Amino acid sequence: MNVGFIPSRGLPWVVTLSLLPFLLQFLGLGLADRLGQGLCGSALGVSEAEAVMYGLVSEYYFYGQVFLILLALKATYALVLWVLRLMYPDRDPPFAPLAWRVGIGLSGVFILLFLVTRTLPLPFFTPLGPALLSPAPLDPLSVMMVLPEPFLLGLYLRYRP
Repeated sequence: MNVGFIPSRGLPWVVTLSLLPFLLQFLGLGLADRLGQGLCGSALGVSEAEAVMYGLVSEYYFYGQVFLILLALKATYALVLWVLRLMYPDRDPPFAPLAWRVGIGLSGVFILLFLVTRTLPLPFFTPLGPALLSPAPLDPLSVMMVLPEPFLLGLYLRYRP
């Protein structure tokens, strides 16, 4: 039977491109002075309670947390795709259209959130009320993390169930 949803030859590319931003974020821990902190930036390594207690919360901390959750979801999705291929080696899973929509949705939200946080003022709640703060900084690591997404969307469109 013909496998239409991400066949075996395309699966390694989809999984790799989905995991790449997650793995690249770790460069921000060691090379932050050269490449920048990446999309998760100040949210890594500090809990929210510690950040508030020590005054480390910036307008970017909460958006970093959102990107961290999104990267974790993308990595989980990539691993689920791999497991699905092992579970259904010769046919599509019965919920292939749903799995395809989840992949498109995650990549679309990732690109959209990147564009919004890098170009528009960010809403942030302060003790005095809501404020609009400057867009998040655009660093080389952030660009490297988002660069695979158009290619990933292309693969999703190519292997549409």
